[in-house]
Amino acid sequence: MKRIAVLITIVFVLSLLVVPMVMAQAKPTPAKEPAKAPAQAKPVAKPAAPKEPIKLGAIYCFAGPCYMYSESAINGIRIAADEINAKGGIMGRKLDVIVRDTEMKVDVGAREVKDLILREKVNFLEGPCSSGVGLAMQVVHSEYKVIRVTTMANTEGQVVDKFTPYIVQIVPNTYMEAKAATRYLHKKVPTAKKFATINPDYEFGRREFAAFKEEITKLVPDAEILYEAWPKPGEKDFTAFITAIMAKKPDAVHSSLFGGDLVAFTKQAAPYEFFKTPFIALYDLPVLLALGPDAPEGTFGFGRGCFFMDPNPKMLEFVDKYKKVRGAYPDSWAVQAYDGVYLLKAAVEKAKTSETEAVIKAMEGISIDSLRGRFTIRPLDHMGSVPCYQGTIAKDPAYPFKIWKDISRVPGDQVWRSEESVREVWKKTGVVR
Repeated sequence: MKRIAVLITIVFVLSLLVVPMVMAQAKPTPAKEPAKAPAQAKPVAKPAAPKEPIKLGAIYCFAGPCYMYSESAINGIRIAADEINAKGGIMGRKLDVIVRDTEMKVDVGAREVKDLILREKVNFLEGPCSSGVGLAMQVVHSEYKVIRVTTMANTEGQVVDKFTPYIVQIVPNTYMEAKAATRYLHKKVPTAKKFATINPDYEFGRREFAAFKEEITKLVPDAEILYEAWPKPGEKDFTAFITAIMAKKPDAVHSSLFGGDLVAFTKQAAPYEFFKTPFIALYDLPVLLALGPDAPEGTFGFGRGCFFMDPNPKMLEFVDKYKKVRGAYPDSWAVQAYDGVYLLKAAVEKAKTSETEAVIKAMEGISIDSLRGRFTIRPLDHMGSVPCYQGTIAKDPAYPFKIWKDISRVPGDQVWRSEESVREVWKKTGVVR
């Protein structure tokens, strides 16, 4: 019995030892925490897609008397565009300039402006040189609702007879220019009553003559126009016109010849001592440079803003820029084209978009501080109150070429057509505004 009792005791003790061990072995292993997913790298920000550029179609006339002027205009546009792009563009958009040539032909101008609009998809246009080409282009770009800033072609027809909202003019128009030049001629030769005229036989010359005739009749009620000469643009031989004018013995002669035509006329007229008669024409920097010592001192000139006509601080700063880039002095064609680019920039920034209708609205009444001083776009007809300049050809020791003395600067709003007169013309031509 003792042996049995001992065995039972041993079994009981063993059970006390084994059961916990078995329990411990049976206890499930604690589950491991799920592995954390590796931290994902933050996505690298993609560079913002570049904004679409603003495209400017610079369409000028690289032929005939316009050639030297158009080259200067493109220089002015490119300098302005480079400055703007170097400072971040227009509202962060680069300004691209696309140049086209009209060849001073109406059909070519219409074709090229249409291609700029449809194929190049330009936002804006600037140019041309020829007034006749400008009117032909205006029909096309107005149909496609693209704004054109005209800085050279200056027929009043663009903003009066054939006005559309898609034209802005910042070159003094033919009415303003001829009116101011006629006043200067009358001031210099107040006793003159008998006149002769010589003007290029196309839109520009016809308009300048009409404005001269209107103004001289107001200033000199008994004025008489003895002879009208109408050479074609690009005329090579002016002899017949020169001798016909001299045969009439006028007291003074008014002309709107320009560029290469004026250079040729001046050289051919000098041997006849033509310039003993008071004479006024578009003697701007390119013509004076081309004539050199043959530029007739004492003869009167009118112009649109060559550097010496308006030596204000902003203009003189531009002179330095232009000389560094082009190695020459800027003429009015470069000045006006440069101003045209900055006018577009100001209007786009004011509108906060390059959308056409918004820019037109922003353009109306806008004022800018240009190279020629501050001017404003009149809301009625989109004509800029830009100045007209006149002077007398003279030597200046500061320059190796002749410039002007006795310079007159006439603000545009002193010579432009009144709003009442503009509306009267519109009634005749069917413009609705």
